[in-house]
Amino acid sequence: MLTAPAEDKTLRLKSLAVIALLLLGCSAAFGQKTYSLGFLSYDQKTRYCDYEVLTVNASNVVGVHNMYTNDCGVDPENGVMVGVQANISAGSGVPVTGAVVTLGDNSGDAFISSGGGFACGCAFLYVTKLVPATPQQLKDGGPFGWAFYYTFGGEAFLGNYGFLTKQLGGDSKTAFSFGDYL
Repeated sequence: MLTAPAEDKTLRLKSLAVIALLLLGCSAAFGQKTYSLGFLSYDQKTRYCDYEVLTVNASNVVGVHNMYTNDCGVDPENGVMVGVQANISAGSGVPVTGAVVTLGDNSGDAFISSGGGFACGCAFLYVTKLVPATPQQLKDGGPFGWAFYYTFGGEAFLGNYGFLTKQLGGDSKTAFSFGDYL
């Protein structure tokens, strides 16, 4: 019977360990999906220059509220988004219902501080679906695909809402989905 030298056994064990780690890493990535979605106003007149890039893994969602593009006429920093999947009932009275993701977003602080301002401590919340509006939904005027909420002085407000698109960036160089709320 031939026996492998100790070096061969060590090399085999290292190779098996590397293969096992690669398989484990790849299997973790199978459950996640990335979405890139643009914002269109509720009246379909403004395609905003900012957009979101979201990664969903199980019930957790992370992403970037991308505002640093050539499409926007200013150079603010991107916002960080983090949240969870949810289901909002149709009778809730809010513009976006059904299967959604809800995301806290630090865009307010990123936007203001990029211009040399102070951190406002604003809390932004985006509620968004993960699919763009179909041509029929746009024709019908709904359902909406995203909504933006903000807090100020202990009060919460609906800031803006509209449709999601596959187009990233918009026609207006200074129109952001969060509007004039900063």
